[in-house]
Amino acid sequence: MKNKELFTRLAFLALSILLVLGIIYLIFSFRPESESSAISVGAVFIGSSDDDGWNESHYKGIIKACEDQSCHVTAKFNVPEEAGPLGKAVSELVSKGCSCIFLTSYGYGLCIDPIAAKYPNVAFYDICGESDEKNCMSYFARMYQVRYLAGIVAGSVTQSDVLGYVTAMPVPETIRSVNAYAMGVHRVNPSAKVIVNYTNSWDDREMEERAVKNLSAAGADLITFHEDRAYALDLADEMGLYSTGYNFVYKDYSDKMLTAALINWDYIYGKVLSDYLSGRANFSHNYWLGIDDNAVSLYPCSDLVTADTRSLVEAESERISGWKDVFSGEIYDNKGNMRCGENERISDEELFYYMDWYVEGVEVYE
Repeated sequence: MKNKELFTRLAFLALSILLVLGIIYLIFSFRPESESSAISVGAVFIGSSDDDGWNESHYKGIIKACEDQSCHVTAKFNVPEEAGPLGKAVSELVSKGCSCIFLTSYGYGLCIDPIAAKYPNVAFYDICGESDEKNCMSYFARMYQVRYLAGIVAGSVTQSDVLGYVTAMPVPETIRSVNAYAMGVHRVNPSAKVIVNYTNSWDDREMEERAVKNLSAAGADLITFHEDRAYALDLADEMGLYSTGYNFVYKDYSDKMLTAALINWDYIYGKVLSDYLSGRANFSHNYWLGIDDNAVSLYPCSDLVTADTRSLVEAESERISGWKDVFSGEIYDNKGNMRCGENERISDEELFYYMDWYVEGVEVYE
């Protein structure tokens, strides 16, 4: 009996040692060989570095982080979200000594696994979070938090009670943003509805402008968007519609551009790269940074936004920065099903990977 107990204890001790050694190996596998030597960082983009939109904001964030931490950057631009072109881009970056590669568009994460498997000592960071390879990690912003706040602003200003939402395709990233926006709208205007027009592209000016016109014809007096560039915002402003922006604001608009849900890519890339360089990268956990991290924020409100609405936005920002978050409390979908109970909170896993339903008050434009 004693021998059996001793064997059990020894087996448990051996297993614990192996687990600790595995964690140490995983951390040091991605630690740069020399702290004094310049580290080469790679980045892959679906567009150009000067697109006044998604790609430019990521590029500037990566450049800032690398300059602050004395790293060299090699970038590949206009790479389609397909396995062949992505594999070629990654191969070229690895051949130039890149030991850490950022994949800055959602679709890259859907085809990175077989590519990452070829380069086990290269750290890959993508914004999709679908990879299963041990050298891949996702990074993103809790954009939905400030989408919710922008929705409060939008819902307080709309006069038609119809708000238009132009976005690319129905994936969890876009759906949770639509839902958060609609929840913000309904926080101040329960009778309003949000109509979503999908374009099936991250960057298609013709389709996005057509969507704005479709939504305006359907009664929307306010437009927001989730695309790589601000085509929808530009046209909405020209048409005299209210609007809220997204990611970053690249030019001056009229007062009818009420606010914008901003992402601080400088901070996000600085945090991720710092952890990689110091050996603190933990590839069993992903980065999802929000209001508490100063990774997302709300653009200063237009003069058309009342003091009462600004105060409510501030109060709600404080409320959701803790455990409560946006997706907590009683939530129903647009088919009448309860998706979250009064004292519950939808998990990060559900939000990030599996959200495929819409909250009440959301309609998809047909």
